Amino acid sequence: MNNDYKFIYMKNLQTSHSSHNELARLSKEINSFSGNYLLLDFTGVTFISSNQFAVLGCILSEFQRKNRNKKIAISGMNNKLSSIIRVNGFSKHFSLEPLPDRYNTSIPYKIFSVLQIDEFEKYITISLFNRSDIPRMSSGVKECMIDNVLEIFNNVKEHTNAEYLYTCGQYFPKKKLLYFTVADAGETIPYNVTRFFTNQHLPLNDFAVKWAVQSGNSTRQTGSPGGLGLYLLSDFIKMNKGELFIVSGNETFEQTNRGVRCRYLDFAFSGTIVTMAFNIADDSSYCLTSEKELDLFL
Repeated sequence: MNNDYKFIYMKNLQTSHSSHNELARLSKEINSFSGNYLLLDFTGVTFISSNQFAVLGCILSEFQRKNRNKKIAISGMNNKLSSIIRVNGFSKHFSLEPLPDRYNTSIPYKIFSVLQIDEFEKYITISLFNRSDIPRMSSGVKECMIDNVLEIFNNVKEHTNAEYLYTCGQYFPKKKLLYFTVADAGETIPYNVTRFFTNQHLPLNDFAVKWAVQSGNSTRQTGSPGGLGLYLLSDFIKMNKGELFIVSGNETFEQTNRGVRCRYLDFAFSGTIVTMAFNIADDSSYCLTSEKELDLFL
């Protein structure tokens, strides 16, 4: 076969350890290609969780950003997958016409520069936290949750060399879970945390991603605010009985109803993926303790 071409056979992708491993393998395979034409073959693919298009977009866009003269094409995509990407907006990578989101199950695929924090805030407010099916939150809790997701955005800007953030999400009615994923191709959490511990002359005896989720832990300089975004997000998702997945380098953090599990990948993902899944079946109503105390005086 001509070395100028490379065929990559795509696989089913869910929000799981095996799929994250496959995405990391895919990233390594694509980025090691020195030819000019990539063909992604979807013939054997029957399902891709829509939120994972944030990761696929990150891999493909970053590859093309560094290799302007290289071409990427697709083949074998069935009508169901084609409809998904035409609804969520990922289809723009392949010049396919968009379709309307008739069932309001999609959080649009977007690419944000790390300088577009105001645009990102509008996007998550409208597409995620103002949804009618999101668990009931007081204005204070909603503002806090938005701030927590914004801290993830800020972490990309401040702690990595990434220029862009890729996002996408999907509501799955049968599972009653609303998935939202953000991905970047910058310096990883293990890289930054290991460097931080080395500079502090301290040993790192645990997974870096697990350390980063704990309250108050941050690689910012002493005295700088930070270290609460992932912790508070994790805390809310635990109460909500949702899910949280973090992939960075060769480490994964998985928080589900079965508890927390950290594992290694067979391949290192050159960046970070954060996926939050909100339990839409949760009929609780969330408010801050300070808001409850205020009600006593009204």
